[in-house]
Amino acid sequence: MRAELRARLESWPRERLLDFAVEQFLADPQLRHVLDGPVEAGGADAALSRRLRRAIDEAMGVQYVDWREVPSYIARLERLLGDIRSFAEGYPVEGVAVLRYFVKVLPRVFDSIADEDELALFCAQLARVALGLAARVAGAARTVAEELLAAYVADEYGRFSEVPELLVEAELPADVRREVAAAAEALAIQVTRRDSHKSRELGSLVARLR
Repeated sequence: MRAELRARLESWPRERLLDFAVEQFLADPQLRHVLDGPVEAGGADAALSRRLRRAIDEAMGVQYVDWREVPSYIARLERLLGDIRSFAEGYPVEGVAVLRYFVKVLPRVFDSIADEDELALFCAQLARVALGLAARVAGAARTVAEELLAAYVADEYGRFSEVPELLVEAELPADVRREVAAAAEALAIQVTRRDSHKSRELGSLVARLR
């Protein structure tokens, strides 16, 4: 019975399915508690999350990407990002977790790509998507912003160079902006001797966030 009902609902147009769900919530107020919590991935969705992480690991396993192969490799990363983004639309909590993992492991290939500019553009795209989707998950915006800052500071290649500007442009809540500014200020002090340019960039970011 469950499988039959699911199959019939899957055949409905999206708008009809949404209208039906709204009517059910209006008819039974006790169902409203379902909307109060985050959507969590389970079953097939947890399996998809694992498959996406494996796909990320496989993409990070390249030994070297010649300049002639860079376009196809970047296209592969973009398709993967698109898959994660689609997953996050339905399951934002798990989707953002997968995006955070992508940001964390992407530097593995920084030494392996012949074209720095193409990968830098992808890094900016990844950061933009992560910030946008994190805004939909309670508490995730600050975590993602601070992890992107850490990636920017650790990056010696300039691949994450757009992160400060993206943080300024992101529609972060005021309290999150203050917390990110404080994190950037602490990082600016840490990197002063090692990278004076990056320290100045972080100082500028602090001023713009406040």
